Amino acid sequence: HRVFCRRESATSFRRASRTHSSSAMLNVIAVAPLAFAGSSLHAPARASVSSTAFAPARTVSVVMSEEPPATPPPPPAVPALNGWTYDKSKFCGGLPGAIAPLGNFDPVGFMEGKSLSELKRFRESEVMHGRVAMLAVVGYLVGEAVAPLTGGSFLAPTVITGPANSHLAQQNIFAFTVLTIAIGVGELYRALVGWVPPSESLFTIRENYYPGDIGFDPLGLKPKGAAEFKAMQERELSNGRLAMFAAAGMCAQELVNGKGIIENLLG
Repeated sequence: HRVFCRRESATSFRRASRTHSSSAMLNVIAVAPLAFAGSSLHAPARASVSSTAFAPARTVSVVMSEEPPATPPPPPAVPALNGWTYDKSKFCGGLPGAIAPLGNFDPVGFMEGKSLSELKRFRESEVMHGRVAMLAVVGYLVGEAVAPLTGGSFLAPTVITGPANSHLAQQNIFAFTVLTIAIGVGELYRALVGWVPPSESLFTIRENYYPGDIGFDPLGLKPKGAAEFKAMQERELSNGRLAMFAAAGMCAQELVNGKGIIENLLG
């Protein structure tokens, strides 16, 4: 029995070895063409790798950074005009005119909460009324000093008498028309220089316009420096404010007693 088992085991082992050898041979035969084909296909790739195998290594550094948060655009800068730059924290935006002894005088609060355009519009009104008042004071005194006019002069072809309050009404139609046209041309020029067209915005001063500076300076009196301009502007404002009170007082005085200012002063 033992002999028989040994013979059967040896026979089984030989059969298994033959079967394994046959399978291995078939696998080699089947894979060989693919192996040769693969070697020929990959040959250029191996040549390319070998040509760069000894090239110096390159170091690439990548810096990862976060984008900064978007910041709102800065507000538009206000241009400096005649040495003045608008400052919201200062009285009247920092405009000249806060003169001793009154200083920041605004008891009614006209300047509170006003925008830059509104502030410049109020200053424009003050400067222009002051200039008209200064001319009016001179006109009261000079007009009454040369009166009565007989109408025989080419410069004054109309008879003018009495207090200055009535002088305008005594002018003839030609003189009145010339005066009206001259005032209209002056106001139109001022509006074109300093004001935004009504089609764009109503009652708005131009951004690059300094209140009262219409460019009319035939004698070249306007200072070049900021400090000198501020000093002259404050002198003009002081005289203009005084002239507005003086013109109102002269008009009221003549309405009270019907006499001219010169006549009242002389007696």
